[in-house]
Amino acid sequence: MSKIKAIAEEKEWDKYWTKKKTISQAIYRTFASVYRTLIIKRALNYFIKKEFGKGAKLLHAGSGAGQVDTDLIKDYDITALDISREALKLYKKYNGESVKTLKASVFDIPLFNKSVDGIYNLGVHEHFSGAENLRILKEYKRILKDDGKIVLFWPPKYGVSVLFLNTLHFILNDILRRKINLHPREISLIESKKQVKSLLKEAGFKLEKFYFGPADLFTQCVTIAKKKL
Repeated sequence: MSKIKAIAEEKEWDKYWTKKKTISQAIYRTFASVYRTLIIKRALNYFIKKEFGKGAKLLHAGSGAGQVDTDLIKDYDITALDISREALKLYKKYNGESVKTLKASVFDIPLFNKSVDGIYNLGVHEHFSGAENLRILKEYKRILKDDGKIVLFWPPKYGVSVLFLNTLHFILNDILRRKINLHPREISLIESKKQVKSLLKEAGFKLEKFYFGPADLFTQCVTIAKKKL
């Protein structure tokens, strides 16, 4: 990612995490917060605890506000990484000032080679192109230990949250002519398990699990992959 694009991305996400002024944006942020704390957090807790033992060193790569981490930080050594300074401020608000945070890009993670047991995130990779995701995954592989894993909550085109957001944008922009964008563009939504498996293989990972179901109300494809030696 070029320096100019990185700066633009940082500004876009800072704007997203800053309090919104319009009624539509405020309502959307409320729904998103409820979804994260009541639905997606439970699913994340389940999969992380199933894949990693207590005390594992984990990187939340693209942490956002970190509302989903309030339970996990009690059992794991978590570092929250995000390009947005505003997001990391909120992360500390929800998880305490003592939590470890890194303001950095997922393209250039300031951690040593083979230094973490696992990496996870929710709703991150759909915002990057295929080529960019390949670069990100290779960076994940670099900092993962030899037996390390990634747990990615990556929304598919057919996910409930995607269909809901598309419908909302249609009403606001095509019918009401409001020109409102509630969320940064999602350019790489999952199309199939085969697509994900191929991308992971190219980046040096082996797909272990691919879940789409009721645990998170059919909103994400939970992708779990192990680093290939």
